[in-house]
Amino acid sequence: MSVGPGGAVFSRAAELRSRGVAQNNAGHPAQAIRLFRRALAMLDRSGDAASHQREVLSARIAISMAMSESELNGLERGLASLRGVEDYVERTGDLSVAVHLHCQLGYMRVRGGHFSAGLAELNLAETMLAHTQPAEACNILINRGMVHVFLSDLPRARTDYLRAVREAQRHGLPVEEKKARHNLGELEFFAGNLALALQLMDEAAALDAEVSAAVALVDRAKVLIEAGLYREADEALVRAGELFRRDRLWKDVGEVELARAECALLDGEAQAARRLAASARDRFRRRGNDRWRRDAELVLLQADLAAGRPGSRLTPPALRLAAEFSHDGLSIRARTAQLIAAEALLSAGRLDEARALATTVGPVRPADPISARLHTRLVRAKALLAAGGRSDAKREIRTGLRELARHQSRFGSIDLQTASAVHGRQLAELDVALGVAGGKPADVLASVERGRAISSRLQAVAAPQDRVTAELLSELRQLTEELRTIESDPTAIKRVSGDRRRATEIQQLLRSRAWRSEGPGQAVKPATLTQTVDALSSDGSAFVAFVQANGGLNALVLGEQQPRMVALAPAVRVNELVRRLRADLDVLAHAQLPAALAVAVSGAMRRSLISLDEMLLGPLRLTNRRLIISPTGPLATVPWGLLPSLRGCPVVVAPSATAWLTASSASSDVQRSISPVALFAGPDLEFVSDELKGIESVWDQVTAFSGAGATQQELQRAMTTSRVVHIAAHGQHQTENPLFSSIRLSGGPVFAYEFDRSASAAEHVILSACELGQATIRPGDEALGWTSVLLHLGTRSVVSGVAGVHDGVAAQVMVRYHQLLAAGTDSAQALALAVSESDGPPAPFVCFGATWRL
Repeated sequence: MSVGPGGAVFSRAAELRSRGVAQNNAGHPAQAIRLFRRALAMLDRSGDAASHQREVLSARIAISMAMSESELNGLERGLASLRGVEDYVERTGDLSVAVHLHCQLGYMRVRGGHFSAGLAELNLAETMLAHTQPAEACNILINRGMVHVFLSDLPRARTDYLRAVREAQRHGLPVEEKKARHNLGELEFFAGNLALALQLMDEAAALDAEVSAAVALVDRAKVLIEAGLYREADEALVRAGELFRRDRLWKDVGEVELARAECALLDGEAQAARRLAASARDRFRRRGNDRWRRDAELVLLQADLAAGRPGSRLTPPALRLAAEFSHDGLSIRARTAQLIAAEALLSAGRLDEARALATTVGPVRPADPISARLHTRLVRAKALLAAGGRSDAKREIRTGLRELARHQSRFGSIDLQTASAVHGRQLAELDVALGVAGGKPADVLASVERGRAISSRLQAVAAPQDRVTAELLSELRQLTEELRTIESDPTAIKRVSGDRRRATEIQQLLRSRAWRSEGPGQAVKPATLTQTVDALSSDGSAFVAFVQANGGLNALVLGEQQPRMVALAPAVRVNELVRRLRADLDVLAHAQLPAALAVAVSGAMRRSLISLDEMLLGPLRLTNRRLIISPTGPLATVPWGLLPSLRGCPVVVAPSATAWLTASSASSDVQRSISPVALFAGPDLEFVSDELKGIESVWDQVTAFSGAGATQQELQRAMTTSRVVHIAAHGQHQTENPLFSSIRLSGGPVFAYEFDRSASAAEHVILSACELGQATIRPGDEALGWTSVLLHLGTRSVVSGVAGVHDGVAAQVMVRYHQLLAAGTDSAQALALAVSESDGPPAPFVCFGATWRL
């Protein structure tokens, strides 16, 4: 066997090492360790034990293999495997091996949770960069940057990452460039720039280099959790967990379980969170990883608290964790542990101790994650309330909700704006509960406006149009149309399944692209009682805000003599009635419904309408015949005009008083004169031609688009050139993915997502279609769907259906509606009259936003 400096054995062993390093980079340590062992065995058989070249290559292989050993069997096993290399370096002083050794020791110690020791090793390695290869120099900088991030030294981390990017580009190292760019995204996450973090991570993922997909999924999931998209984060974490399990990366499996426990807490699933956090804790404990074990114990304590475990049992471990985190310089984690201890003391009735602890946890810094800031505000407020400090508690709440509004305003995507409200859910609920308990209308309105539908107070931001997005939307349109034609075909099951998977994948890709947009950075101030009452006086309307507190519904009534609060029914009873009513309306919208079934369902619908009327409006004793309603939860999709006491009564549904005032004060754009009224007709509607002809006969200037002319491009153009846009088409609301709720035109579906990317829409939009007044209601009464997107873009008034609508009824109501609108009647009054005059199946149309008049 030939050995020499250029011999085949050394070349083959070096090649095996390179392949092993690539497997480590891709997250496959089990495959890597097999390659490293083959390389060492090859060198052992070479018969040249005294060769310097053999010693150096053996040391390098051992250093690389130590990483695999550490990942598979724990830090101590990995460190033990390096003792021979340490002896070699001490004996020879070989700096080319020493720099590699210190880099690996640093990374392994950091992965094991020993940040200070890891940083010391990496600092030592950085002094020896001249003695290493470019790829290794990049890894030293990347690893040290990671430590700086963990220690909250973001400027130093950014410097290291950018140096690594430059070195990788200079030497043509795509793997190292991809890792450094991805870590720059993670850095922006820690800096609180979530939209930029997602953009940088996406850009890194697009680079052609094989690195661990699972690690990228976990890092991205952490950003999504902080953005409030905990369900999307959990889906990514499940995929990452499968990859880690496949490669036996049990420490990483524990990290996934821990992050999934955080998702479960945000979703209100305390028991699932306990199970996941306990499993993660046990994994870290078995591996001797105290740093990660403490993180798991922290989340487990949060889950225990949410599950109602006795506070007396939670306080001691929480305080112990706080001391351990503080000792390691992890201030945010230490504060979280102290806050958990304070909450546990509150639940145990030890009020003075709780207050003392909660008010001395240290300052809330603007750079802290929004979840940490709002948790601090919440616990402080609870502790102050328990000690009788109501005014100080309210100050904490107000400050926290202002911070939440600023946080939401940093996103350009309405998806992220609405999702991120989840972090302030408990704070907003406490604010409302305090207002309701106090009974003062001004305080109740202030609390409702601070925490309700904050996204409606944010300016719309136009996202840049790009070729990739256009291509993805085109493919999604084709898939959606294909699914519509084949999904009921029993011979196309496999094709349907594949199309659905691809459609879901495209939707996620499109959402991810939208998440990158940055927002306006500020929100409109909430409306005050005086502003609202003055506007109501001018408008001649009454305002009713429905509020849920402590399981009960309440109504705040303004605009009728003195402002007042009225207690209503339990929320659970009302919500169940709304659910039944919606189901009945959907059934009655079907054509060719058997007569007996129609009679039975109509009876059930009438009983639900009467019950809702008695529960929600009866106790209010309203005298005004014009109403502005600000709903909460499922009340957002009640067909108010069908309630017996509101038949013929003009009703506007607005997310909040602030949203109504903003929409009402918007000036008309008389410059939109290309076509003041634009009509669009979708396919497969029996009465659509009658509807369009009837509406065309009403207006002097109108442009109608039907058949092949009714396209997505023409609709988007009309939204910017017409004052009124009427769309008669089949509509579908997607509850789980509301931005992909769609209107079906001749060229395929048009998605709400496409309009969220623009920055303007027509003044008045009529969606004469099923379901498009529906919305997915997120925490903070943040609604997401076609109607909410249009209102967000500045449409003053949207008329849409909150349930299925029979085609013939829609045509009848809409023709009459336009007759009244063209005669100068405002949109709310016109809709009320048109609906009340219709016969046949019900017409569950609602006027959203504000009134509009020609």
